Amino acid sequence: MTYRMKFVTIGYIEWRKGQDLLLDAIEQLPADIGDAAEFILIGQKTSLMAQKLESRISDMKNVKMLGTVTRREVHELLIKSDMLICPSREDPMPTVCAEAMMHRVPCIVSDAAGTSAYIRDGYDGLIFAAENTTELAEKIIWSVRHFENIKEMGNKAYEIYEKFFSEEAFKQNLLMYVEGMIGKAKNESDV
Repeated sequence: MTYRMKFVTIGYIEWRKGQDLLLDAIEQLPADIGDAAEFILIGQKTSLMAQKLESRISDMKNVKMLGTVTRREVHELLIKSDMLICPSREDPMPTVCAEAMMHRVPCIVSDAAGTSAYIRDGYDGLIFAAENTTELAEKIIWSVRHFENIKEMGNKAYEIYEKFFSEEAFKQNLLMYVEGMIGKAKNESDV
């Protein structure tokens, strides 16, 4: 059996997160790409949308819906994945993207996800227009056809994590904020 590229989507299954858009995009994939890819959806299965998606994927041989998993299992799944897909209609800053980057897993994100501001399309991740399922399908196709580039893209995604989302980056940003507030308070007291 040949290797199937693994895409994972993690998040509460709801309209805002756009998992239905991902299924629309998967349905648009040419047969050879669909056969070369595996899609795993992680998230609770109790919402009405989750139930609709579960029924919809029953005929899709390359899509699995795992339901809720532990934090440890999320990290294990990310380690085994090639790319994370964040198809959100709106999502200020999905932490799962930072977690993926921490594991050197590049992301395909909608431009409605705050993480898209940190990604350079085609360099350290891929960005598509929110709700544009054709464009999302094109990003998936590109990923499968350029599989040899994905590992390097993941290494570059890790640089985003290190610079903006790591514990060290958080400490530096907090320190700059505190120093700025102290400087502002000092300037106000000098008046």
